[in-house]
Amino acid sequence: MDNRTGSCQTELRKVTLQKGPRDTLGVSLAGGVGSPHGNVPLFIASMDTNGLAAKSNKLETGDRILSINDVSTEGITHDRAEALLKNATGTISLQVITGFEGCSSQVPTEVHVSSSDLASSCSHNNFCPRVYKTVTLERGLSGLGFSIVGGFGSPHGDLPIYVKTIFSKGAAVEDGRLKSGDQIIAVNGHCLEGVTHAEAVEILKKAKGTVILTVLS
Repeated sequence: MDNRTGSCQTELRKVTLQKGPRDTLGVSLAGGVGSPHGNVPLFIASMDTNGLAAKSNKLETGDRILSINDVSTEGITHDRAEALLKNATGTISLQVITGFEGCSSQVPTEVHVSSSDLASSCSHNNFCPRVYKTVTLERGLSGLGFSIVGGFGSPHGDLPIYVKTIFSKGAAVEDGRLKSGDQIIAVNGHCLEGVTHAEAVEILKKAKGTVILTVLS
């Protein structure tokens, strides 16, 4: 199903996966109540190429998860959502929205989320104007060309990793898509959920060549 409201595009899908005893889903989640990214809706931050989810070709990074085995993810914590996925065996049923940018208040009727719920979560969480995107940078002699702020245990509290400054030289300014204030969700598929500032800096330092950033803008 393809729902279009203005410039927004949302597609509701029901995805069914068969998980054997030796299979791993290979999915990293971000969001959920109390997550380091704030109380934003639960979505897929990254997928392991060898995991069941990626191999199924039914899920994409950035998909928002509405329910796991008919249990609504609305209002549940990040840890609870991860536990639901981790403990699920056999047939796993997921309801997801593709291309969800938080700006559509019209939700298909079969979703267990009312439009008023979405509207309220938008105003509280500032998720509405934020758009998930993937930025690919080629690390050259001038480096990636940006600094970061935040992190778990930072002086300002447990915060997500944000872009602080875009330098005048480097891959970021040449590419032009990364902005100050963008929230970095993952680096080369490595989810930054709950990492310290120092760990995030180290992950970025070790990223050579082509660096794929998952960001919320």
